[in-house]
Amino acid sequence: MGVFRYVNGRRDRLPVLVLLVAGLVTGGGQPSQWGLADQAGREARWEPAGQTGQGARWAAGGPTGQTEPRAATATGLTSTAGTGTAAEPTFADYVAGLKADVARAWPRAGTLFPGADFSRLVLLVSDGRQAAVITAEGVTPTSVAEMERRGVAVPELIAPAEWDGRHAVAINTALGRLRFEPGPDGQGIGPVLTVFDKITHEAFRFYVQGFALGPDRIWPSLRAEGRRATEYPLRAAPRLYRAMIYNELREAYRAPATRPARLAAAAYWAERWAREFPAERRGIAVVDIDAGTAEYVGKSAVAMAAATPPGGRREQRAFLLNELLKPATGGTDSVDLESYPIGLAAGLVADDLGLDWKAAVVNGPDTPLDLVVRGVTPSARPEPAGLRRTIDEQVAQANTEIAMDLDPAIAAFRDPRTALLLIPPPPEGTQPEPRSLSGEYIVERVPGTVYRRFTQKLRVNSGVLEAKELSVFADQVDGVDYTIIPFDPTGGDSPLSGDAFDDVFTAQAPGFGLSALRGRRDQQQGGPRV
Repeated sequence: MGVFRYVNGRRDRLPVLVLLVAGLVTGGGQPSQWGLADQAGREARWEPAGQTGQGARWAAGGPTGQTEPRAATATGLTSTAGTGTAAEPTFADYVAGLKADVARAWPRAGTLFPGADFSRLVLLVSDGRQAAVITAEGVTPTSVAEMERRGVAVPELIAPAEWDGRHAVAINTALGRLRFEPGPDGQGIGPVLTVFDKITHEAFRFYVQGFALGPDRIWPSLRAEGRRATEYPLRAAPRLYRAMIYNELREAYRAPATRPARLAAAAYWAERWAREFPAERRGIAVVDIDAGTAEYVGKSAVAMAAATPPGGRREQRAFLLNELLKPATGGTDSVDLESYPIGLAAGLVADDLGLDWKAAVVNGPDTPLDLVVRGVTPSARPEPAGLRRTIDEQVAQANTEIAMDLDPAIAAFRDPRTALLLIPPPPEGTQPEPRSLSGEYIVERVPGTVYRRFTQKLRVNSGVLEAKELSVFADQVDGVDYTIIPFDPTGGDSPLSGDAFDDVFTAQAPGFGLSALRGRRDQQQGGPRV
């Protein structure tokens, strides 16, 4: 049952309203201007979400991850059984392509990373009307009704599951969220192979990093504190430094003869980034391990599935370089999006160097980048012509666009007259609803994190609240992590909608006057109250 209560325990002492609800989730993502094809993953979610782009871009994904629809599609390379057309593949296309990709790559995935033997992993594919079970042995038809009978719901996008006593990954192919972003000259890896990449990336997070196995099974390195948020207003220098780190690692992989010089340059940019932006370095380290290792496994599995012959290491290397590792020709608007390609490139170079890096990242605190440049004497190399200017221009444009969403909300948050609605996390064991957002930011004089374009359904016993594309805040009050939504204290329309809030009730709270929320007065005893 939804309950409102007044709290005056915030760090900045502003009064708030608290909505006690029973269900919440995570998700997220934004695009970058680096030349990687399409990324997935942040935590047990797809942090890549809701991205659109021109040219070569990469987008990450988030916790039990949901993503938003992508606007870009293109004709490009596909898996050998996939589709090369611009049209969205049919359900049969996905099943046929994924069957071939699973058979080629998953039985050999254990060679990529300890514990990543997916030879017995089950893939449950559904579009909400049809369903199929895919394993390394082949395809077995099933039905949505049979999935539900076994307690497996068709997910919003992707989720861990169990099938016949085996670990499984369930994916929904029907929501228009599986399109990919084109690489240079319109080239890309195709929608079916892109989906295979995302599935493998998340399978690694669920069952190797341990996010679907319980808190005690999560890698020790990933239990440390970390944050994906980027400082706002954005600054160009850290985005340039991280772009240069990636470019130097890519060249170290592409041209082994130049590797010493390239690693020295990567070490230079890494040292400069860590020295000038130590808070960002500390905050993103966990994500560099989490997203970076999952990206390494996902993209390496794609190369296994797509290269011809499938077992040829030379062909896999060529595929990685030609299709999945493009140079960074610009910056990103979010530090965590850089974790994916940096982790992929660092992992590939570490393999070439024969480093025992995989056991090291499990226990932490070193990232793949840390391990590759350890002991290397830094040496500066010139930036590519125009890269700094390009990133300066991109950051200025991004700040202008972000300001339109964030600045009004930040001003409202700082105004002591503003009413704030606090929504607590879901009870332990509750299945959360999908969440999407287009950025996480750290803002001066605002505690916690600011989420841009936050969308989520918030389920309460009396119905559903839905927040759509809001700027919201995340912070602790009385030791509890809340999602915080500012409200107009003059009684304007609430930014929430849904069948739980159809009429209007008002709440008087000390310090900020009358606050109006669109809502339904629950007739049951114990309904929403102030």
